[in-house]
Amino acid sequence: MTVWLARWLGPLLLVSLWGLSAPASLLRRLGEHIQQFQESSAQGLGLSLGPGAAALPKVGWLEQLLDPFNVSDRRSFLQIVLHSLGQKCLSFSRAETVAQLRSTEPQLSGVGDRQWLYQTCTEFGFYVTCENPRCPFSQLPALPSQLDLCEKVFGLSALSVAQAVAQTNSYYGGQTPGANQVLFVNGDTDPWHVLSVTQALGSSESALLIRTGSHCLDMAPERPSDSPSVRLGRQNIFQQLQTWLKLAKESQVKGEV
Repeated sequence: MTVWLARWLGPLLLVSLWGLSAPASLLRRLGEHIQQFQESSAQGLGLSLGPGAAALPKVGWLEQLLDPFNVSDRRSFLQIVLHSLGQKCLSFSRAETVAQLRSTEPQLSGVGDRQWLYQTCTEFGFYVTCENPRCPFSQLPALPSQLDLCEKVFGLSALSVAQAVAQTNSYYGGQTPGANQVLFVNGDTDPWHVLSVTQALGSSESALLIRTGSHCLDMAPERPSDSPSVRLGRQNIFQQLQTWLKLAKESQVKGEV
């Protein structure tokens, strides 16, 4: 999962900062995510930004003048992302992107991009847009442009994508899946949380929405900088698992009597 996040961090960063003044709050948030990768790697989990990744700047770096696109500045997020992807530059060409996604030859970079796109086109959509005027990211990746990739890469129309999403929701139950002993965990800053179950559907279908939690943050190793809401979220997950495991054990004992 971390490798996947690192792969998409580059395009997200470039699209997000294009035409903006690179507000400190946005850069600081991205810095927190990169720090998670580095700390996970330090703990021997094999999660890192890749060989030669630039070190995360020290405390106080945001108080200094920073150009995020200056590749000669080791504080530059662009340089960190380029190192993480093992590339010297990132292409903005739509045609080149389509050509890379259409290629079925083994690639050293972008591994899984074609497969992920195919899954979104044939199963669940999951397209993240930023159409609100107050959105801090670029409004360029709108829904039509993302659906257009399905057409250009796989020959799948927008109608077929909509039908595939409807079929997936019908098969799995959408936001009312009717599951047993499932805890749906989300962070409210993760754009995908709106597609998940964020309110309990019953005693066997619990939901936990972590305030200020980002994508998969609850699964990351504990860090001193974790927010109180993330720490509490992990405790709630642990307690829920303990409850279900206890019930399962009691049920097994009764079955053996």
